[in-house]
Amino acid sequence: MIRLFLTLLFVCVCSMHATAQRYQFKKYKIEEGLINNETFAILQAKDDRIWISTTAGLSSFSGTTFKNYATEDGLASNIIFSLFEDSKGRIWAGTLDKGVSIIDAGKITNPKGIDFNELGAATAILEAADGTIYIFFIEGFASYKNGKLELLFKNSAGNKFSGIQKAAWFDTNTIYLASTDHGIYKLTLNPLKIENVFSEKHGINNICYSVLVDRAKNVWVGAYGELYKITDGQLFIYKFNPEDFDKNRIYGILEENENELFLSFEGNGFGIFNKKTGHLKIINEAQGLPSKYIYQTIKDSEGNHWMTSYGEGIIRFRDTAYKIYDDSQGVIAVNDIVEWKGEIVIATNNGVAIIDEKKNIRQITKNGSIKNLFVTAEDNLLYNTGNAVYEHAASKSSSNLVDEGDYNLIYKDRNNTLLFETDRIKVLSKDSIFYIKSKKSIGIEAIGDRYLLCKISGLYQIKNNKLDIIPGLDPKEHSDFRSIASIGANEIIAGSEKNLYYIRLENNHFKIQTFSLSRFAGLKYFRALEIDGNDLWLAGRALLVKVNLESLLKKDTIIAKYYNTTPHFLENDIDYNSLLITQNKTVLASSLNGIIAFNENNFIPNKKPPKLNLAEIHLFSEPFNDSIYRTENGVVLPYQKNYLSFSMEAITFTNPEKTKYKYRMKGLRDENNWSDSTTNPNVVFSYLPPGNYTFEFTANNGDGVWQPQPYQYSFTIKVPFWKTWFFWVTIVSLITVGVFTFFYYRSKIERKRNEIYTHNLIKAQEQERTRVARELHDSVGQKLMLLTKKTKNIENKEMEVLATNTLDELRAISRGLHPSTLERLGPTAAIKNMINEVDANTNIFFTHQIEDIDNLISKEASLHLYRIIQEVLNNMVKHAEAKAGSVTIEKRNNTIETIIADNGKGFEIAEKVKTNVSLGMKTLRERAKILNSKIEIKSQINKGTQITLTIPL
Repeated sequence: MIRLFLTLLFVCVCSMHATAQRYQFKKYKIEEGLINNETFAILQAKDDRIWISTTAGLSSFSGTTFKNYATEDGLASNIIFSLFEDSKGRIWAGTLDKGVSIIDAGKITNPKGIDFNELGAATAILEAADGTIYIFFIEGFASYKNGKLELLFKNSAGNKFSGIQKAAWFDTNTIYLASTDHGIYKLTLNPLKIENVFSEKHGINNICYSVLVDRAKNVWVGAYGELYKITDGQLFIYKFNPEDFDKNRIYGILEENENELFLSFEGNGFGIFNKKTGHLKIINEAQGLPSKYIYQTIKDSEGNHWMTSYGEGIIRFRDTAYKIYDDSQGVIAVNDIVEWKGEIVIATNNGVAIIDEKKNIRQITKNGSIKNLFVTAEDNLLYNTGNAVYEHAASKSSSNLVDEGDYNLIYKDRNNTLLFETDRIKVLSKDSIFYIKSKKSIGIEAIGDRYLLCKISGLYQIKNNKLDIIPGLDPKEHSDFRSIASIGANEIIAGSEKNLYYIRLENNHFKIQTFSLSRFAGLKYFRALEIDGNDLWLAGRALLVKVNLESLLKKDTIIAKYYNTTPHFLENDIDYNSLLITQNKTVLASSLNGIIAFNENNFIPNKKPPKLNLAEIHLFSEPFNDSIYRTENGVVLPYQKNYLSFSMEAITFTNPEKTKYKYRMKGLRDENNWSDSTTNPNVVFSYLPPGNYTFEFTANNGDGVWQPQPYQYSFTIKVPFWKTWFFWVTIVSLITVGVFTFFYYRSKIERKRNEIYTHNLIKAQEQERTRVARELHDSVGQKLMLLTKKTKNIENKEMEVLATNTLDELRAISRGLHPSTLERLGPTAAIKNMINEVDANTNIFFTHQIEDIDNLISKEASLHLYRIIQEVLNNMVKHAEAKAGSVTIEKRNNTIETIIADNGKGFEIAEKVKTNVSLGMKTLRERAKILNSKIEIKSQINKGTQITLTIPL
């Protein structure tokens, strides 16, 4: 049985070539947000977004999210065959029988003016240098300029022009068209001329789907089963393999580079066509392509190829750096991989296979499971069938039985062979066999005079045939190990779930350095490591990292390159400690579902930073339309609108799931400090205080390339009105005015109250004077009169004179208290009498000039005027020391002007008036107020006094 196995393994008499390896593709379908899985046209716009047409509407893709448009959003139809972006950034969508829709900044319009039903689907759209848009339909074409749609040509019996699919500019006046009815058309615009330049009569297939004019001005046309090139009017035909004829309908042509075209096939995936050799490499479902129906391929600004498909949404293809060998090539559950004699030998559950130099799989045997492979120091192959361990030398035709038994790990050096069972290690030395108690190990490496074992539970050493811990690496504190590799005779590096451990043996002592795996961005679920010269390779989920080992160990500096895979490209994680670096620098790793292979030379890094945008802004969790708050000074929000959420968007397509963001809010206290990088694109700023703010963010492309120009969004939150200086100035002003008004009106009311009180007091005084005068006249006066008569009758002269004088004084007092002449004779006569009486009884010489005012003022006003003159004359007699005085009363216009003057000693008017110490002066002013009159007092020392009273009529 051994000889049979070896014959199968190394002579390969029954070898079989399997199908080629699988590449990594990523598809986006309805589950990821695409509007429909049946996609047709695709383009990348100037803002880097990718637009996809489907049979259920239109999708715009940022790398992580889709925004979808359908008829309910305004599209003319959900079935869209063509897409185009014009020089103004508008997206044109050509529909089935409904014309075109224009998407401009999210708004949709549908030009009208022609009957689209007669023209069929809009299959191609182009723009001329003057901005004219040309729209090609199945049965004709039209132009759109300055908002006007005009039909230029329509298929008819006399002018056959139908089946138009794609169009391409040859020059500014010439367009080539592919037709499924008549082959190839050439359209000249000025003057308008249509020529059917190539058709069946020229030896081609009339069924043409696509057209491209390359950089060298060659016209390429994709047809049913054939590819055509037109150069200087000459036709060249490229035919495919006859067995592929029915599978190659070339729906799309992309100029990949100067020498290659990407051909999109409806029926057999896509092909890479070499212009010079005519060779076509077909990539289809055998290489992992999700669909064999591909309609159009584009290359985005990051170097990714995007394909539309039937039923599988859009498909992304980047490079062939990563490949998978799995059950489609007969590789089932790879248990181990080694490189031996220049070939890769694989141990699987279904036997042994070899990957040759062309990376094809040769299945060698299916006779049971092969658990382990190991290349010895003598360059022999050690292998474990599950029942026994064999060693084979390439120079021999047979293998030596090493030992019988079922082992899960095998190792051999020049001194010992170690065979690992479940609970112990069987050690075969040159002259003895012994056992070491040990649980299952992941890997083993020699270091100095001993071995290091890598177990999940920790790192251990075997020295002097005993298993022991490593000083400084207590398994209680250092566990969850995954992989181990040798750097040199006395150096080992091992990796756990959290750390890397560099272990060096010097003078029988271990020296250990520890490095956190968190320092390697994006490395999650660490699984394996391997050393290749100065390169340390680390493998995690969907990522390989190549680290400069010298910089890490000597400078503690991370210099690394990161190589991402498509998420879930490998269905199961790679096995622990399963990395292998081949002589040609291919990185291999095994897993339950096959082998993943990586060639660094084929890897296309993404060096383009993402474009940035704010996907959404929310105000208190509601979508925020800032146009409502946009002013000449930018976006200005009320103070209560201060809870803002920002959804950051980085438009990138290569590794969007690994994009990281950093942000800051300028205007806050820590405005210059960027946040830690995060994969969460959403950030919330709650209850921002009033101020001027600028939200800034940047992002990387998932491969560590950051956008150097951050996106900025500026806004202002207004100060509450009660915190503004204007508000407080207004409040202080209002309070001041209020206090002033309060005291003013209170003073006014007080003055009014005082005036009323004074008026009432004066009135009461007059009433009391009148009462007293009447009492004196009627009572005392009558008695004194009787007394006078009696004294006269008794002829007592002294008593008669005394009684008569008393009666005269009483009558004078009575007249002073109440001028009866005022009532009997009127104010004019009363005032004259009063002046004459003062003149007669004093040394002052009085003159008067008094006009008749009896009918001009009321009885009450007459009394007050009388009293004012009386008071002034009394003051003149008592204080003025005047020799002459005058009283003038004249009517002037609508007033009565009274002037009372003397030539006395005068007084300081300011002092006397301001202090208000004179009761007489107060009385004068109060009576003047009662008369609503103006009183003016002028006085100078030794020059006399003049009082002017102006009474309005």
